[in-house]
Amino acid sequence: MSADSGVLADREGVRMATLSLGRVRHAAASPWVRTVAVLTAVQVISELAFSFVTPFTPLYIQELGVPDPTEAGVWAGAISGVSAVLGACVAPLWGMVADRFGHRLMIQRALLGSGVVILATSFAQSPVQLLVLRVAQGMLSGVVPAIATVASLTTPARYLATVLGMLQAAMFLGVSLGPLFGGVFADLFGLRLGFLVAGTIMLVLTMLVTTLVPDPRKHSRATNTSDASVGASGGSQRATRRLMTRELFAVVCLMGVVRFVNLAPQPVLPLYVQQLVGETEHLGTIVGLVLAATGVAASTSALLLGRLTDKYGWRPTLLGCLACTIVISPLHLWIGSVWHLLVLRTAMGFALGGMFPAIQALMILVTPPGRRGAAFGLLATANAFGNGGGPVVGSLVAAAYGVPIMFVSMVAVLGGAGWVLTRLRVSGGPRATPSP
Repeated sequence: MSADSGVLADREGVRMATLSLGRVRHAAASPWVRTVAVLTAVQVISELAFSFVTPFTPLYIQELGVPDPTEAGVWAGAISGVSAVLGACVAPLWGMVADRFGHRLMIQRALLGSGVVILATSFAQSPVQLLVLRVAQGMLSGVVPAIATVASLTTPARYLATVLGMLQAAMFLGVSLGPLFGGVFADLFGLRLGFLVAGTIMLVLTMLVTTLVPDPRKHSRATNTSDASVGASGGSQRATRRLMTRELFAVVCLMGVVRFVNLAPQPVLPLYVQQLVGETEHLGTIVGLVLAATGVAASTSALLLGRLTDKYGWRPTLLGCLACTIVISPLHLWIGSVWHLLVLRTAMGFALGGMFPAIQALMILVTPPGRRGAAFGLLATANAFGNGGGPVVGSLVAAAYGVPIMFVSMVAVLGGAGWVLTRLRVSGGPRATPSP
């Protein structure tokens, strides 16, 4: 009997393994799965290339003739802010262009534009030249919303929050690995060569997207029947006629607040780490390690909570993450070493990371498919204002009151986001049928 049971168990194991392999092959044969796989890879690598050098902007400004750390931090905040604000102004225009001429074109434009500008940045000779280049980059870039738009038009609705979570996880993974690799590279070869490497990677990705990613306007999509339920903001006909509803405006504000809080420490964090560890030849590596830990936590959170958003809806995810960020922010007052900072930034990254796929899933819920590019353009505008306002306000508050107070001040901004969330009323929500 025991021998027969063992044989039966082995046969059952072989049968289950064969079924699992068959499911994997069936999924891989789906065009939308292949497209999402390529987009995820492009998301990881492009964000890795971008964050390979950008987080070290304050240190690069010091190389360009601004040795004072406080002044370099203000310069970095101003550069990030002006670039992001001007980028925010053109993001809706790029979204409308995408709806009319094709969404893949926007990925190509963002990758190519960023690549050319990052290459040129390696030859900058002053902070003013760096400012001009970063302004051009802000107006030409926008890889994340462009990829999210193509993915939302390609993926079946029941898997949408999961896929958006994957893309956010990919983004955070690239953001976390980029500073780690970039810090080590900068210590070994210098920041200028790092800009050359990052720009070249962007140009290679442009060719990859051109070759492997189809434009969703020209191919059949699995979302045609599932997206019929998207008119949760008051009927699909009304949603088609009017893009900017109260619900969409609230979603855009939520995204801006989350990005504001996430990016506020960016200009001063490398300088704060410098204060904590003192003068060391491994400064770039330590800064990269802190940023990498934050990004890995955010990546993990986006991946896990994107799945939970598909299953339970957007409201529990957003409320839980907001509560965690409000609790964690004041703890920065008691930072005594770089390791304390590492733990708190990791926890903060986990709390903030889960909010991005939930907000994007909510945005898709209140937006008709035919206006998806314009809606993601508005979301990109909110991202850009958060990306710009956060560093500017963060650097000014840190310069006036110290870095720990800057972290605590984010509680007021998060409280405003909580107020918006409690006022938001959207019927329905993303649900998922478990994938094989």
